[in-house]
This record gives sequence, C-alpha cells and structure tokens, in this order.
Amino acid sequence: MKKLTFLLFSVLTTGNALAETHFSVEKDSLSVPESAQTTNVDLYFNGSFAANKSNTAPGAAGFRLEDARINIYGNYNEDLSYRVRFRLNRPYTPNSQDNASAALDFAYLTYHFGKDRKWDLRLGKAYAMVGSYEQDIHPLYEYIYGDYLSYIVNPFLATIQLGYQLNEHHKVGLQGHNTLNSKFGDHLSNNGLSTEGYLSSKAPIGGYVYWIASYFDGKLQTNYSYDIAQFAQDYYTHTISLGHKLKIGRHWAYLDLMYSHMGADYATVASKVLNKYENRAQNKYIMYKNIVYKGAIARYEYQVNDAWSASAKLAFELAGSQNLLSEHFRQNYSYFVALQYAPFKTQDFRFYGAYIGNTINYSKELNRPYEQYNRVAIGAYYTLPVFKKK
Repeated sequence: MKKLTFLLFSVLTTGNALAETHFSVEKDSLSVPESAQTTNVDLYFNGSFAANKSNTAPGAAGFRLEDARINIYGNYNEDLSYRVRFRLNRPYTPNSQDNASAALDFAYLTYHFGKDRKWDLRLGKAYAMVGSYEQDIHPLYEYIYGDYLSYIVNPFLATIQLGYQLNEHHKVGLQGHNTLNSKFGDHLSNNGLSTEGYLSSKAPIGGYVYWIASYFDGKLQTNYSYDIAQFAQDYYTHTISLGHKLKIGRHWAYLDLMYSHMGADYATVASKVLNKYENRAQNKYIMYKNIVYKGAIARYEYQVNDAWSASAKLAFELAGSQNLLSEHFRQNYSYFVALQYAPFKTQDFRFYGAYIGNTINYSKELNRPYEQYNRVAIGAYYTLPVFKKK
C-alpha cells in the first residue's frame, strides 16, 4: 500500500508544482475562446455476416453489428485538449467504482504545460498506459483480442496521469488509476465468485510507470510499462508489458510480451479453472492466490497495393498457479487471417473477409477437453468523419 500511495502522491504533487510555475493569475476574457478551437467527430462502424462454430455450443450464422463507436476529440486551446469515445452497442449503466458506464471507453482532458509544453497532465477516464500495441491499434482493425486485454489488464480506467517528453524520440510518465471499474463485491459477484478469504482493499488503486520510444526515424517503436495494483487487501498485482512495433515499407508488425503475477486473481481466468478442478460448489467459487499470466501477441500486415492488404495475428497466452498444478495449466491461442480491400484512397473504408479462431488447451491433470472456436466473417468497416471544425 505504501508503494501505491507514494506513486500517486508523486503524480499529484509533481503535477501541481509544475503547473503552478506555468499558470498565470492574470485574466483576459478576450483571450479565452468561447468554444473549442478544433473539434472532430468520427463514427466507427463495423458490420458483417458471420458464421460461428464451436465444440462447446451449437453453430450459428447471421448479420451482426460488430462495433459502433462515436469518437470526439480536439483542442480547446493550445494547452488543453479533450477526447471522448463511447460505444453504441454497450450498456450505459454506471459502474459501481468509477461511476462511468461500460459503453464509455474514455472521457478525459489533457493539459500541456512547462517549457515547450513538454509536460502533460491528464485527468478522467482514459486508456491504460500499458505497454501494448494491441491496445494502441484502431479497434476496428482487430478481429479478436486475447486474454490480456479482455481479462488481465483493465484497458479503460479512471486515472490521473503525468507525462514528460524527454525529446522527440522518448517519453516517460506515471499513471495512477483505479484497479477495476467495479467495486470488490460487485466484480466478484458478476464473475460468479465469493469474497471468501479476502477483504476489499481500502484503496483499490494502482500505478503505471511507462516509457515510450521511437528509433530509426520511427521505423521501430517501443512501449514499455510496469504496473503495481491492489484489489484485495494486502494482495498485490505486478505486471510487466513490453510492446514493440516495426514498420518498413509496405510491411508492419507488432509484438507484445507480458507477464503478470496476481496475489489475488481478480482476472478470474485461472481461478475458474481451479475451482472446477477442486470440485467446489458453484456458489462457493473463490479467487485463488499467486496466479501467473504470461504470453506473446503478434500481428503482421502487408500492404499489397493502395487498395489491397493482408493481415494475420497469433496470440499465445499461459495461465497457471505458483501454488497448485503449474504456471501453465491453461494455454490460450487466438488467431486470425484477413484480406482487406479499400476502394477509396482518401477514406478509411474497407471491405474484409476473415477467418478467426480460438483454441484453449488444458493440462492432463485437469482432465478437461480442449475448447475450439471458429468463425468466418465477411463485412465492412468505416471510420466516417461526421464533423470537423478547424
């Protein structure tokens, strides 16, 4: 707890002290804009016809609205920027911890200050500063996510963040955040787990330290982070994330590496497996201690010409326990291959055909069959610029 308190105290006090050196008490009503200097509104849309087949559920086919989001962003002035993004196909009920809904990806303000505006202070619900290019990519371009962003990392969270641009190639910073968006009891109940053996943390918060870098004229980019967080009292989670992105000519790829040790498994992926292994009654499921998640996630894309592109992805993720069985009793493989066609050079509009798959294997001791999911989809996605004010 002392580590978390110190980290958040550093963000708050440093940000306040530096902001005071830049802020001017003098007021001039004529210099304050009546509205934002720039405003952009984009609609993200992804629709498809898809056929699904699984060895654990009946197959199905039909038309789907895969994704629909509104993205609003711009600058109020040269120091203050804003961004809001929400999903049109998610519930709007507020979460119990941060009072934001699952539909809201983020809503935050960023204040730039100091010499050459190298410092920035961010406040609101924002994306986690996790070292991942899977998270960084446009959400319409990913056909499947692995366990990492789905369960282990909280990708959108209430936060205060302080960053510093060391030079044009390197940026470092701290981000204090809520561990999860729901309160202790609500999160466990929603995942079918009891609170047995644990108390809620008095401060269910965490902190990222991150470093973003660019090399070789931007051809190689890296995004590294370390996070410490607490959900249950006296049980800490430590996560290291190493993101790498390479772009050479018509080729680009990313590789994300991750390792997470959870003192109390609020991700619940491994705990659900262990509860079944130990034959616990379903209403007696618990969080297990000392759970480990690790994996590698890679994607490659080739721009054949101005209109056609091909992409592929493979994620290999392990879940296990340091106390029971092994650190890799569950193996998760997520993958896709896709072909995209963009008929308009000046628009982010693409038709696609994709095969998406997911395979989950279990160690022999668990005596569980593998799980296989297959999906074929034909559709289109479009980033529609609805409004622009400059």
